[in-house]
Parts: sequence; C-alpha cells; structure tokens
Amino acid sequence: MASIGPESIQNNEVHGDSDNASLTSSGTDYTSLRSSVLDYKYENGRRYQSYRRDEYLFPNDEEEQDRMDFLHHIYGMLLGGELHLAPIKTPPGRVLDLGTGTGIWAIDFADQYPSAEVIGNDLSPIQPGWVPANCVFEVDDFEAEWEYHHPFDYIHGRELAGSIRDIDRLARQAFANLKPDGYFELQSLTIDVFSDDNSLERAPFTVQLCQLVGEAGLKFGKPLQNIEQEWTRALKSAGFVDVVVKMIKVPSSPWPKDEKQKQIGRFMQAQYSQGLNSYLPGLLSNVLGWSAQEVTVMAAKVRGELADLTVHQYGKLYVIYGRKDSTS
Repeated sequence: MASIGPESIQNNEVHGDSDNASLTSSGTDYTSLRSSVLDYKYENGRRYQSYRRDEYLFPNDEEEQDRMDFLHHIYGMLLGGELHLAPIKTPPGRVLDLGTGTGIWAIDFADQYPSAEVIGNDLSPIQPGWVPANCVFEVDDFEAEWEYHHPFDYIHGRELAGSIRDIDRLARQAFANLKPDGYFELQSLTIDVFSDDNSLERAPFTVQLCQLVGEAGLKFGKPLQNIEQEWTRALKSAGFVDVVVKMIKVPSSPWPKDEKQKQIGRFMQAQYSQGLNSYLPGLLSNVLGWSAQEVTVMAAKVRGELADLTVHQYGKLYVIYGRKDSTS
C-alpha cells in the first residue's frame, strides 16, 4: 500500500511508518508515483485526481471540497452531532477512515478522541497540512489490498456510494483488519428520490435523472443505489454480527413544516444544486455519453424542480454497522 502524508508530499520525502509499505518497497519509482498523485487532470471545467483516475468519477477541486465540508455539517444535523452511531468502545484506539475526502470527519474524530490514532486514506491528497497530532492521512485506494500490520478498533466510511466496486471484498478486508469487538460503519446518502404523497409526478426530470444515475453507476461498476440491501448482506456475509441498519429521511428542499427539517431541507437543496455540477459530467457524459449541452439542460430542469416546494421530495441516509465477534 503506497502512502504519502501531507508533509511527505511537500518535502519530497517518504517518512517511515511500520504500518505502511514504502513507496519504493514494491519497486515503484517514487518520483513517478508522486507525479501521478499530484498531476491533476482537468476536464468539464473541473479538476480531477490522476492517481487511479478511472476509479473515481467526481472532481476534487475547491468547489467540491466546499460541498463535502458543507455535507459534513448536514450530517452533524442529521445524526444529532454524532460522528458515529456504532457503539464503539471509548476511548477508541486505532481508527481508519476510508475515502476520507477533505479529512474533516477524521480531524473531528481525532479532536473528540485525542487518545485515538486516526488514519484517513483517499485517492486525492487534498487534506490540510495542519491536523491534530493523532491524525494522519495517506494517498491510497481502499479497494486495493490492505497491508496494515496492526488491527483497528473502528473502521468508518462515509459517502462511499459510487466509490465501491466490490462491497464483499471491502467488508472482508474490514473484518480481517478489526480487533475482536471492533466495529465497521458505513454512512451514505443514496442518489435517489422519494415522496410519500405522489408529488414526484411534478418532478419528472428529477425522477429520470435518478434512473440515469442508477444506470450509470451500474455501468461504471460502482452503484449509487440499493446500498441498504447490498451493504447489509455484505457485512453479514463477511462475518459481522449485530448488524444494524438505520434509515433517515432527508428532505431535498425546505418543504417540511417542522423548522429543523426545513433547515435541513434548505441546506440539502443548496448541496444538491451544487452537487449536480460534480456528479453529472462524470456519470452522464463520461459513462453514458451525453453531450455537455445535454447535461447542462438536465441540471437546469432538475434545479427548477428542486425549487418547487410543492414537490415533497426526500432522499434516504443509511447508517449500517456491524461488530466483529469477540471469538473471531
């Protein structure tokens, strides 16, 4: 597993870590790998990672980082300020954050549990350089072979829908790298839309887009929908026990009467509107072959329906976690 911390990149050095393979341990030329990590690609007016470029469809530029951090704030509202729902032992020891993105969850977790050792990995080195002393970041593909030498107390992954090609392999690797009684937790919004009053009849483009997103995710090999059944089955198949599935309805716009739900809907409306610029080029253009103009028109139609508060649309947030039995 090739890993680079923020300082390692800046100083053109590899700092030894007994838990990680050196960049050159498998014969990989460091300069070449460093270049592949930092030499970003630009298309659709956005910036994308070049390291394992074909494994992730979405951008990593400042606009997307702002959206991810904003979504982290929304998660806080949805989960009552909690970073995890799994009943992990406290204080936790070693913690792994898969696909850490901007690193904001890992940083907050490290601040909340200063005695924990938190590792976050991602394909893009977009995490800040100034982080808590008990938090480090690696450039890595969590779907590659894990080579950690010490097990974790807790493994976490947020917003990984559309990033997992083989959920069964991921669950098995998480299970193998957990201590007995350790937890594996996944939190993700599905890219789908629902209503309880048939008002989606007034949002045909939104419904169509979700169907297209589902089609594109399957064609790309990393689904963005049906995660409840598949992820739950994978955790159980890997050997996890006490598997819990929690679903939270999340309004897509400020249509609810309840003030807290209205505020969540207002934030989600802004997040979804911005997210269309992130998701659609990769899914519709790169995977389904749409033109840029067609993508722009579809995004405009969906934004119009998102602004219609007579459409009582909502998404679903799933939190799925399981425990590695103490006898395993």
